[in-house]
Amino acid sequence: MQPFNMPETVQENVSLADYTSWKVGGAARWLAEPTTAEVPELLSKAYHHGIPVYFLGRGSNVLIDDAGLNGLVIVTRNSMNELQRDGYRIVAESGVFLPHLSHFAARQGYSGFEFLVGIPGTVGGAIAMNAGLTVFRPRELVSVVESFDVVNLDGTVETLKMGDIHVGYRRTDLLDGKRLILRARFQLEDVGNPEEIRQSTLDHLAERKRKQPLDQPTAGSTFKSPPGSKGAGWYIEQAGLKGFQVGGARVSPMHANWLENVGGATASDIHRLIEYIQKTVESRMGVTLEPEVQYLP
Repeated sequence: MQPFNMPETVQENVSLADYTSWKVGGAARWLAEPTTAEVPELLSKAYHHGIPVYFLGRGSNVLIDDAGLNGLVIVTRNSMNELQRDGYRIVAESGVFLPHLSHFAARQGYSGFEFLVGIPGTVGGAIAMNAGLTVFRPRELVSVVESFDVVNLDGTVETLKMGDIHVGYRRTDLLDGKRLILRARFQLEDVGNPEEIRQSTLDHLAERKRKQPLDQPTAGSTFKSPPGSKGAGWYIEQAGLKGFQVGGARVSPMHANWLENVGGATASDIHRLIEYIQKTVESRMGVTLEPEVQYLP
């Protein structure tokens, strides 16, 4: 990396534990919380000086190494969270919290966004991984996104649709870290009774609260659902691992596919627990679990 002067708004040597839902991770060499307008120039500067760039929304669904990230971390949740109605669309910046988007659509009288209310992520990260639910009225984000603007590492901006990238189960091409989603447009199609939509939204949230430890430091679902009718949590529980603990990291007693930081956990604890779960489930159940969590770096 070539040295260069970062803008005054960029902080140095910032602990990332406070920026992740697991509350673990080392320090970022540089950290910025830019507005949407500021991102292209910031990325361009980093690109031309050979500085690696990492993107964080609410820090859910990621595991950052205890050694930290030797590059520029761009956090979107606080500075890129504008949300507005534009005719028959909702326009949301990358850092908009998914439950906020869900409630906003409900207030506008449109259904189809209820499933987002219990997903602890932001618009940008959710599109990049095609977030969604596999139980209780299954749906994926690809079903509601019309288009989105991305900025490339060299600072150039382009508009894409989901059909322009490869989309799979909990994965898209955008996970390669070479593009940051600036904002997305969601088509409003399903008109409904606001009170009925609100109740449906609350039903989604109540179901998730009943089955998932939403009040604990977690990263959401840890593993993708394997082929078949059983979810990853079922296999982990059947393997006898519910409540199993490594250091400060524990398999949730409420939902075995969620790993909790019960106090003082490190990224290493969580990583070792993930590997132990994979080996144990494979040996006892004959099933290979693939992490849904993204590792940084």
